[in-house]
Amino acid sequence: MSYVGRIMTGLLVLVAVAVSGAMGWAFAVGGLSETGAHFAISLGAAAGLFTTWFTREDNAPSPTAWDALLLVLFALASLRAFIWLIYSVGDEWRVLSPNNLGDISIHLQFIRYFASGVGFWPESPILTGSPLVYPLGMDLWNSLLLLSGMPVERGLIWTGLIGSTLTAWSLWRWGGAFSIAALLFNGGLAGFAFFSTWTITDFQTELAWKNLFLTMFVTQRGLLYALPCGLLLLRAWREDFCGNGSGVPRAIQFLLYVTLPLFSAHAFLALSFILAGLFTFQPTSRKSLLIFVGASLLPASGAIYLVTGGFSATSGLRWLPGWMQADGGLHFWILNFGITLPLLLILLVMVAIRGDARSRSFCFPALGIFAIGFLFAFAPWEWDNTKMLIWAWLVCAPFLWQILLAPLPNALRAILCAALFFSGAVSLIGGLDGRHGYKLINRSELAATELALQKVPRGSRIAIEPDYNNPVMLLGWPVICGYEGHLWSHGLDYKQQWQKLQNILKSRPGWKRDAIHLKTNWVFRKDGTLEFINVGTP
Repeated sequence: MSYVGRIMTGLLVLVAVAVSGAMGWAFAVGGLSETGAHFAISLGAAAGLFTTWFTREDNAPSPTAWDALLLVLFALASLRAFIWLIYSVGDEWRVLSPNNLGDISIHLQFIRYFASGVGFWPESPILTGSPLVYPLGMDLWNSLLLLSGMPVERGLIWTGLIGSTLTAWSLWRWGGAFSIAALLFNGGLAGFAFFSTWTITDFQTELAWKNLFLTMFVTQRGLLYALPCGLLLLRAWREDFCGNGSGVPRAIQFLLYVTLPLFSAHAFLALSFILAGLFTFQPTSRKSLLIFVGASLLPASGAIYLVTGGFSATSGLRWLPGWMQADGGLHFWILNFGITLPLLLILLVMVAIRGDARSRSFCFPALGIFAIGFLFAFAPWEWDNTKMLIWAWLVCAPFLWQILLAPLPNALRAILCAALFFSGAVSLIGGLDGRHGYKLINRSELAATELALQKVPRGSRIAIEPDYNNPVMLLGWPVICGYEGHLWSHGLDYKQQWQKLQNILKSRPGWKRDAIHLKTNWVFRKDGTLEFINVGTP
């Protein structure tokens, strides 16, 4: 099955090279175009084909019955989540998950914004006067598909399905059935309420440790690339530095690692922790690790510089012991994590006492990520720590199985796995059932807004009511201030612009002066009317 691995690796290389090539084109000529999209995708396809045909990977083991079952369950969950990621019912565009209402909105705006030919590095489309501070990789990829003729909604769905395939394969190669279950079914004790209510719903939706598949994998589109890419690198490093070799060329590893910040800065940071662990516990590999990290330093730093707007983004880093515990005390940890954290603590002790260099290289930094994530907030919204915790959990998963659970008697092992995964399984089923479907916007409203905006010069900033589903944003236009939840969660300093926007929308004294300062000649009202205000050229 090594040919399947080569195809999967080739697809990741295709996306990495296409996105990098598109950025290079946009910097060179001032923005993306249909020609630039064709160039970038062709370049990526050539690199992907080269990877597929001229590299060799280690042979994958034959899947066990449990592997096959979990792969099928992952496929079913992915088909349900992504085929109905965004869909039409009558005049409405709907999304399946309420978790995705705000997220899909900003992705639609970014995709269409990049495809409009905006200059690079682009200004933020959600805040006047601010550079874009976001890992744009997957949205830029979807912009390339849009410019190549694929409708944006269809591009989102196909990207989700292909990303799911890559993730399932990478999870299985990293840690077998248990690692797939770790992503699909993570949870604590909340789902056991099923036995008192006899209803299936997402009992974890209000908790901190939510179902990762529903709230991270489906909504955080960067993970569609970052998860399979990161897991491929983890497996390659495990085999190259602690085994008999992965067969993944070091040049491919380098490409995937240095471009990873374009898709997920958190994934890049987590994998860098693992490299530090390998350097510490694999002394015979230190020279090659130093060469790898040294060569990566400049291009990876450049990628981070770009996605942070020249290091202008507010990190939100602060001391926050207990993470989202608040007044929950011990109850918070038991309800959210159940036996997960006790098992990880046992794993830590076992690895410390009798673990080998391989288990220490991966488990110690991963468990360190857990500890840091529970002591510090890394973003204005503390829940965003989950973007790091997901990596800590998935890195530990195969070692938790191999070292702690697999050696146990069958009955005890089954009980512990049920305790680990039952709540998350209930939440997954509840989150994907047919009762869901949430209106994003009316298609007729989008069409009417698109018609009204034809008179506006492309790239003009527009003053709007900052709702998450404002049609101006969904159509990819830059606005004075976007949805407040997006602004503060991205660490943007928006309060002054926000106040001036309110002055413009409510025609308060001095509002024209504020419009001049914010460089806008256009106001889109909540009733769908578009007004031109003659305050000078924006």
